Amino acid sequence: MVAGSPWIKTVCSLLWSGPGPSLKPLSLLLLLAAVASGPTLAQMPSIPSVTEGMERQEGFVPFYWDESAGRVLMEVSRFDEDVLYFVSAATGGGSVELPLDRGILQSAVIHFQRSGPRVLVVQQNLDYRAIGGTEARARNVKDSFPTSTLASLPVLAAAGETLLVDGTSLFIRDAAAIEVSMRRVNQGSFRYDPQRSGLYPPRMKAFPDNTEIETIATFAVDNGGVVVNNVVPDPRSLSLRIHHSLLRAPTGYTPRRADPRIGVSTMGFRNYANDFDAGTEEAWVTRWRLEKQNPGAALSDPVKPIVFYMDPAIPDPVREAMREGTLWWNEAFEAAGFSNAVQVADPTPGMDPMDIRYAWVLWIERDERGFSSGGTYRDPRTGEILGAKTRMDSHRIRTIANYWESYQAALGASNNDMPAEQRDRVLRRQSVLVAHELGHVLGFQHNWASSINERASVMEYPTPRVKVVDGELDLSEAFAWGIGEYDKYMTRYAYSEFPVTDEQAGLDGIINQMREAGILFVPDTDPRWAWYDDRATPTEYLRETMAARGIMISNYGPDLLQPGEPLGELRDLRFWMTYLHHRWAIEAGIRYIGGMYHEFAVKGEAVRPTEIVPVALQREVLDLLMTAIDPASLYLPESLLEQLTPDPGSNLEDMSGNYAFDQITVARILAAMVIAPLLEPERAARLVAFADRDPDTMSLPELITTLLQNTWLAQPVSEPRLASLQRVTQSVTLDALMVLGAHDDTTPEARAYVLDQLHALEDVLEDRDSPDPMIRAHFRQSARDIDRYLDDPAGFAPERVEPAWGSRPRSRYPLPPGPPL
Repeated sequence: MVAGSPWIKTVCSLLWSGPGPSLKPLSLLLLLAAVASGPTLAQMPSIPSVTEGMERQEGFVPFYWDESAGRVLMEVSRFDEDVLYFVSAATGGGSVELPLDRGILQSAVIHFQRSGPRVLVVQQNLDYRAIGGTEARARNVKDSFPTSTLASLPVLAAAGETLLVDGTSLFIRDAAAIEVSMRRVNQGSFRYDPQRSGLYPPRMKAFPDNTEIETIATFAVDNGGVVVNNVVPDPRSLSLRIHHSLLRAPTGYTPRRADPRIGVSTMGFRNYANDFDAGTEEAWVTRWRLEKQNPGAALSDPVKPIVFYMDPAIPDPVREAMREGTLWWNEAFEAAGFSNAVQVADPTPGMDPMDIRYAWVLWIERDERGFSSGGTYRDPRTGEILGAKTRMDSHRIRTIANYWESYQAALGASNNDMPAEQRDRVLRRQSVLVAHELGHVLGFQHNWASSINERASVMEYPTPRVKVVDGELDLSEAFAWGIGEYDKYMTRYAYSEFPVTDEQAGLDGIINQMREAGILFVPDTDPRWAWYDDRATPTEYLRETMAARGIMISNYGPDLLQPGEPLGELRDLRFWMTYLHHRWAIEAGIRYIGGMYHEFAVKGEAVRPTEIVPVALQREVLDLLMTAIDPASLYLPESLLEQLTPDPGSNLEDMSGNYAFDQITVARILAAMVIAPLLEPERAARLVAFADRDPDTMSLPELITTLLQNTWLAQPVSEPRLASLQRVTQSVTLDALMVLGAHDDTTPEARAYVLDQLHALEDVLEDRDSPDPMIRAHFRQSARDIDRYLDDPAGFAPERVEPAWGSRPRSRYPLPPGPPL
């Protein structure tokens, strides 16, 4: 019914000119109600009449692009049925510090529901279910919790049971929750602007099992943070492309119960069909649907293998390295009973990366390192993995090549000429990286304790192993080759086939075998969990990296450069990779001080759930950390410092190091990296609590005494250059103690001890003197700082321990790349 149609005009004329004036208002109300309700389906225009001149995209949800109105029209024929809906970022935020990297951001199950002249898009609530219960119970749980209506789509035309709707409002919105995400990372106020947003037709297609719609989402930015302002061309506006995927919901898949003792990825929900004496929390593993061609065979090809299609843009020889890393997983699948489960293929010209039927490994070009991502499409109802769009960061292999540059002088190479042997190692690392990312795609979590078991998993982040053999660097074991023992247990748990009645016993058996083999999988609270560690113990790793660092520093200089390359390039990333070569060993070692081993344990297991780290190991680690901040370890020879000239292409006011390379501030950065985390409030509280339980373990007094004995109470050094570095470690220790004593999270016991030690240190400093005016001023000012601080700790505590260079547009002393390595 159209408001301006001739029959409405006739009715209006009769109502107001005919008899019975008292019925006129009522009749008018009925007429307006009829107009508002719109036409019935029988009165609807036909779909061809509305879409005339538009191209129909045939597929799972057919659609039309209405270019003249800037809208997308969809044919909806599946009502009150499950449709899988994924929202992903098609373009990135330009920085790993922003939560805007490319890949899937949200997944949901939606229903299209008729509501008069509109179709509602309703997100189903899968957090609360009644699996295994009666139909009435399932319906009751569903009715007890809310759903979310994502959009209300106007109906424009009909053809039988198929409705043509304007789907634009489902896509032109903040579907990826960017506003909330950016507020969470304190990067300013973001407001979605529909007037500057729109659909992006080049990336809108339909396929047999999925329909893909892409938009340009624009956000108005108020008070954008430093990171945002560095990556946007206009600080008042940020635009991203957001991708929407509608997938056919599969049937016939049998979920598998998850177990926290092994790192298979999971999806969780509350199951209200469980008995009242059991918990409602339930979790299923996420995995591909693999079924044996020969179900009774110990080893069989799958009915449908997992095939990864390599992006044609991946260059050789990187492509071959990635292919090899992908196929490593077949060794693990063979342990689970499947042969040729993982395959690699080149796409044919007719294939499209957006088609869910094909799992793609995409090559993403970047101008700085960034995270690669698995990008799996997982059924939110069951955990079944339906497809993948893995995004491999192109710049990561350049980062590894930068590491080679920091080693080459110590290895006797020069002119930046990477030998074939070293190129092979860089490519091997790319194989490890793709095996890691595709491990996520196959349904596996990280295992950051696998280095304790000698590289038992590719699901740990790989850091280069740089050994010292006969006083020289040795990269022969830089990276592993192949998947590890833990990976086989994980794959067996997720994919092995069992008779239904024997499945739980079979799964428990796999975990028991892993325990008996001593293979670790621990929570992130365990000190053995560390991102970039190596070796079986933290002390072995610290010793190895510190020895390699000494060799690298002694060889650092012009031999790292190509002929004609400016000496100013020695102040770039390669310097930091050398000076902080032991960075990850320090970070890993600190976790053991005041640390506790944790195990995922269940009732009935002969596994010790917790254990305070043995005191002998804590003391050995602490001694090595003190060696790392010894003035001799912080020292840089004059022969090197005089080479660190400014880069002639840089602005002296903004460049790294400014006018002259400042070796004192560089030492402060390293000292703060060790001392500040040792004196964190949570660690101090644990040390107090653990010493109460075990008088022989490391205590807070022992930690602070050790720090003071290696800084303020250490024997003064006579050599001026070393004396200045000793002052660095002393001032960092004082700042860290002051921060701990004033922190809101510091416990009363820890605060009392810290303040008492500072008072004692003040007494020591008041009696100290030196003929050196710099040292004398250092003692006197430190004593004054302590005196003022003790009167008002919160008012006079330093804001931070490490130098605050981040306030400048270009960081004066940028640390080398952190995660991702």
